[in-house]
Amino acid sequence: MSEIVGRMAIEADFAKRLSRLSSKQRAELRDKLGDPPDPSRVTANDWARWEQERRQEMAGMLLAIWMLAANQHLEELIGSTGTGDAQHSAMVRQGMASTTTQAAEVARANIEAAKEIVDAAGKGWATTPPSKANVEEVLTQAIGPARDATTAATEVTKAAVGGTNGVKPVVEDRGYNLITRWRTEKDDRVCPVCRPLDGKVPDLWEPVLRTLVAPGGTRAISQIVANGGPPAHPNCRCYLTTQAEPAAKRVRR
Repeated sequence: MSEIVGRMAIEADFAKRLSRLSSKQRAELRDKLGDPPDPSRVTANDWARWEQERRQEMAGMLLAIWMLAANQHLEELIGSTGTGDAQHSAMVRQGMASTTTQAAEVARANIEAAKEIVDAAGKGWATTPPSKANVEEVLTQAIGPARDATTAATEVTKAAVGGTNGVKPVVEDRGYNLITRWRTEKDDRVCPVCRPLDGKVPDLWEPVLRTLVAPGGTRAISQIVANGGPPAHPNCRCYLTTQAEPAAKRVRR
């Protein structure tokens, strides 16, 4: 089974919905800063509210992606996506818990980064009043389309991989081992970290990663392994393929 059907359209929709929210939050932040802009006018409650809005916006989308990946793999592997099965119901609960946590972590990281950018700019604004263009540049860097696009690409990958790994209990309950393999897009945009992982099963991820010099921004090796695969870095487009082997067999190559 390959990556989720319609991956690029899903990612584009995710980024579009985040961008709409960001536009609203950017306008609110601009008003809160005032003229001349002063970050001290933006309260902790303001930042907390924007974080909550982002968490709520992402939670539903991430769960839908998680379940799409899980059901797609289940259908391919064992021909079943029925919700009456106890193991499948447990899988759904796992998806909800996983994506709720994911949405909270991403929203927190987004807003913390935005606050740091605005606060840092504010130190300069205190001595040199900025132009409107400069303020807009800071606001767009803090809460803008570039960050939204990166968030969408990275978190769609993570949610889809979560759903892929989430079918393991259902597959094992039917007497099979779930074999997953790391896959890249096999184009010139694939990074030096992910390229050697293509086709490798989880047992080999850490040994392969240990031989590489990871570029800046790449997640710690232990975190990649603990997360069950991609994303290995922001904007990672990798995914997992799956196969079901009889429980007596074990694939390691």
